[in-house]
Amino acid sequence: MTLDVAAIAEELRRLAAETASWEHAGWSALHAAVRDLDETDLRQRLRTAKTSWLLARAIQGYRGVSPCPPQPERYTVVATDGSVLNPDRHSPLRYYVINLGTVVLAYGDAPQARMESRARLYAGEEDLYLSDLSRRVPISGTVLGFKRAVEELRQAAELACSLDPPVVVLQDGTLILWGLESQPEFVVNWALGPFLEALAALRDARVPVAGFISYPGSSDVMNVMRVSVCDYPPRGMPVNCDHCRARIRTEGHRPACDILPDVTDRVLFEQVFKLTPGERSPVYASASTILERYPEADRINFFYLHTGAEVARVEIPTWVSRDRAMLDLLHAAIIDQCSRARGYPLALQEAHELAVIRAEERREVEILVDRMLAEHGVVLRRSAKERSKRGRYV
Repeated sequence: MTLDVAAIAEELRRLAAETASWEHAGWSALHAAVRDLDETDLRQRLRTAKTSWLLARAIQGYRGVSPCPPQPERYTVVATDGSVLNPDRHSPLRYYVINLGTVVLAYGDAPQARMESRARLYAGEEDLYLSDLSRRVPISGTVLGFKRAVEELRQAAELACSLDPPVVVLQDGTLILWGLESQPEFVVNWALGPFLEALAALRDARVPVAGFISYPGSSDVMNVMRVSVCDYPPRGMPVNCDHCRARIRTEGHRPACDILPDVTDRVLFEQVFKLTPGERSPVYASASTILERYPEADRINFFYLHTGAEVARVEIPTWVSRDRAMLDLLHAAIIDQCSRARGYPLALQEAHELAVIRAEERREVEILVDRMLAEHGVVLRRSAKERSKRGRYV
């Protein structure tokens, strides 16, 4: 054991005590901020606020709870999930594999289940690189993640639109392609085009879709609470976080919002708004800038939902949030799915199991590639570091 725990134990004890004291004061302030929230004043603050944070935009209000609607007598849920297999970087073969898991679960008078896994290998020049003639971007890492997201949604949309209603589509994770905000325009067009086509197909078929985010780390609503306690408006100034933070260095200023604890929306709705199992929060609009590229009807809204095991974030297109029947169907279906799988949607759980590429499968493909290359006289040489990871000498 190389870490001397005793050497840091006393400092950790002191740090824990200080943190507990600060957290107690912060939680008291947060409860007071929620209790005293003036939504008329808040909306005025938000209209002129300059912040570097994402701020949730209330559609009907920031407070309020909606209980779980009655479960539908019958419905079908379609879920897809995907995994990616990248080649060994030492290999001369250039390719990747996307493995899609698809699940269809029908409930009611004629229950049935369809589950399948489909792997596709991509190796053509157009599969490996994007180009605008002056630049070439490899389809790997974040960019490959966009392609996986597109294939997941496209597969779900094609299947769901062929089924008899009522049908709901569930996706694992966000419907907001956040990473596109930092990508070149030709990459944005390549990824966003087919993604929005799939969303539009679902809208045209009246099939509600939701992105389910377990244990979310977002703070859009919590950031609004910070705006609500800012001390600039009472002094006749609009909320301006950059100006406020700059004063920390020049004046030793302490921002008023620093009294609030550094917690996520999940914690806010779990411990302050106190959602109970089956309940959801109001619906909010996301302020992500990439959504300016989405059609207005397909821009993403979200709400928080107590699944019985946790508070999750559920993302939906605007058209779904405007249709109370669709919203209620989605709400009830997700709760029903979570009740069947310990707080996480059953269909998504099964889709994940079908999609995941396990370590032994990755190794099997690696060995297969090595053997096939050797048959053609190509012996793969690996770095000393890579070889050291494959065997221990001590």
